This record gives sequence, C-alpha cells and structure tokens, in this order.
Amino acid sequence: MAGLALASKLSPHLSVLIVERGDVDLAPPGDEVSDEAISSGLAYPFGAIRDFRLGGSTSIWAGYCAEFDDFDFRPRDWVPMSGWPLERADLQPFRADAGTFLNLRSTNFQPDVVTKEALVTIPTQVDGLQVTAWRFGKPILRILEDWSFDDPDFTGLDIIANARALDIILTPDHSQVDHIRCRTRHAHEFTVKADAYIIATGGLESARLLLASQSQIAHGVANSSNLVGLCFCEHPHLVAQGFEFALEHPIEIWAEKIRDRDGFPFSLCAGLPERRQSELGVLNHRAHIFRTPQMELKDRPKLGLFLEQSPNPESRVSLDGELDDWGIPKLNLHWTMNDLDRHTFAVSANEIGAQLEAFGAGHITHEVRATDFRDEDVLHSNHQLGTTRMSADPELGPIDSNCRSHDHDNLYIAGGGVFPTVSWANPSFTMLVLTLRLAEHIKKRFCVEQRVT
Repeated sequence: MAGLALASKLSPHLSVLIVERGDVDLAPPGDEVSDEAISSGLAYPFGAIRDFRLGGSTSIWAGYCAEFDDFDFRPRDWVPMSGWPLERADLQPFRADAGTFLNLRSTNFQPDVVTKEALVTIPTQVDGLQVTAWRFGKPILRILEDWSFDDPDFTGLDIIANARALDIILTPDHSQVDHIRCRTRHAHEFTVKADAYIIATGGLESARLLLASQSQIAHGVANSSNLVGLCFCEHPHLVAQGFEFALEHPIEIWAEKIRDRDGFPFSLCAGLPERRQSELGVLNHRAHIFRTPQMELKDRPKLGLFLEQSPNPESRVSLDGELDDWGIPKLNLHWTMNDLDRHTFAVSANEIGAQLEAFGAGHITHEVRATDFRDEDVLHSNHQLGTTRMSADPELGPIDSNCRSHDHDNLYIAGGGVFPTVSWANPSFTMLVLTLRLAEHIKKRFCVEQRVT
C-alpha cells in the first residue's frame, strides 16, 4: 500500500520505477511467503499474513482503519524509547486525502460522529472508558483488483514485476545510494539508478533488505544505529477470560460490524483514557467485544484486548544463515512480549472489566494476572511495525522525521516499520498519512532539483 500510494502521488510529477517482486495478476501467492521466513519466538504464520503480489496486503487485509491518539506521539516516562520526532498536527494536512484513498466516508473517528447515521441505537459512552471507532472503506481498498495502471495519472510510472532488489550499493563515501542491484525471477540481473530510492516492502522485508545489503558495510545499509530490525512490534490480541457479559445487554451490538444509512461499515471499541494509562503505567490498548466464527448470535460474546507493544530490542528481525531461492538470507523473526506488555494486558483487562461491570454489561469472574496466559494464547494482528523506526537522534533510529535515512541522503523508507511506537490502532491509516507526507517532501525536493538541472 505504501509504495503504490507513493507512486500514485509522484508519477504525475516525476519518473517513477517500481521494482515489484510479485506478479500483477489475481492468482493467489505461492509458498514463498512462508518459505523465506523462520519464526524463533512467538508463533507467526507468515503464509497467512503476507502477500507478495502487486498491492501487497491490500489483497488480503480486513480494512480496519483507526487513528492514533495525540499522546501516542509524545514521550511517556514509563515507555522506553517512546516519542515521535513529529507531532500529530504535522500529519493533519494529509488526513482527508488518506480517507479518499481508503474509500472512507470520513476521517473523523469520534464515536458520536461515526454512529450519527446508523440505523440502530448504539451505546457510545461508558464511564471511565474512552470509546473509539473503526471505519471501513466502501469498498475496502484492493489495489490489485481496483487500480488500472493504464490510467493517464500513471503516465510517469513503470513497473518491473517478478523482480527483486538484492543489494543497495552506496557511493564510495557512503553518503548516498549509487544504485540498486536487482534480479528477475528468471535470474537475469539488472541495475536501477535514480535520484532517490524508497524502500517500501513492509516491516519485515524492508529491514531484511537493509540488513542483507552487506557488500560494503558488514552490518548492512542505513544501520549505523544498529537498530534496523530491532523493536519489532505487533498488536498482540488476548482474550480477557476474567469477564463474562450479561445476556442481551445493548453493548452486545459492539460485537457486530454495523452499517450507516449509506452502507459504510464501522465498529466500536474502548480503552482506558490517557490519564488512567499514565497512573497505571500501561501501554495504549483497546478492548473489543467479539464472537468467533464458530459462535452463534445467542452465545455470550467475549472480551478481547488489542495491545500496543513496547519498543523492545529483544523482539527483532534478523538474518538466518540459510539462503532463499533468490540468494538472499532468510529472515528470522523473534517476536516476543516483555513484562510491560504483560502488565498492560492484565491491568487493563481488570480495569476495563470493572468499568463494564459498573455499566451493567456483565461481571468479573476472576482477576486477570500477567502470568495467566501462555505464549500460545497470544494472537497476531497481521501488523509488522517498528523495525526501521524514525527518530530525531541517529542513534535511536535509522530514519528521520521525513522518513529519510540518517546515513544516506537519498534513501527513504515508507511503511509501518517507521513507527517509533505503535499505539493500539490498526496501522494502515497512519501509515498512509505518513506516506502522503513523504510524497510531498519528495516532490518539493526533487522537482525543484530537476528544474534547476
């Protein structure tokens, strides 16, 4: 999504080339999505959550769109390495465009606004909790199905499909990227030389390419901080087993995807507000009400929590000794949760359960403890974040606030990997807003340079 959004904004102004490792047809992806990765930490089903075709995850994602909270961008004393090198206000000019791109009715995620046009009555306030909405596009964006690259808007765009970047080659002084060495699926090698290079291959593969580019620097490109691949974050999902819902309480409607009068879907969730998170020393989170596909509507729904993960260098992407079919080291994902992550789940589950009980939505059956859940209880959310984090300080992240490498002047990274912290929210909306901001930066910088030269 990030790479193609960027290309769509740049191609009317600049010559853009996409090197796309996947195909451009609708055939399902092959086994390579799982064959090229190894999981050494919490289980991670690579084949189910990645798609190497043109359009990437937009072919398989569920369309959840939500927005980060203001305080997600600020340092929090109890969250190591927290704080972004920009503010939420810096993203404001690009929000509406992101909503149009994602086919959203609006980019206002306040529950009272979202539910205003609903056909049913929906509770939107619970004392002690911050209620938030997810929005979904109508239709959900599927780039491979929906976009036509023959459109005049893409006249400046060329795509080389079934090809892959193998190595990022730097100038002799290492200040810039000189060219990128690539290979087609049929083993034909070629070189791409450009004014600017943007790596937009996802939180796992972007880190992998940087780490694997070792022909000039042993620890990889854009990695003077030694943080490329580190601080991998997901949004762990856990069931709060200590709460049981009352039968037929109005809040049960939160378990459904609801539509407004024009057919736009949305759903609601809730978490502890900023002040209470600070008092309890927990990460950001949201609780949602759900039924599994095997459950019937008459069954009591369950309470689940989506958690922000803390930046943790032990949770990381590294290179495995074995090579894939392209000759690149396979990636090793060691996804792990630390004490702050576990503390967040237990404390938040108990606090949210108490507020829901006071609301009459159910009752607490037992206290949740951080030691209650096993590794196999942790579910993934298909989000790969934090592995190429942005930071004002080159020692705390490989890229700056404009997504540009601290080490190499013409190298950029786009995607969720650049998030320094990951909030509770599904990343696509924020990732897209950042990408549109990057597009504006690229246009201003390189269009001016082209006119001068």
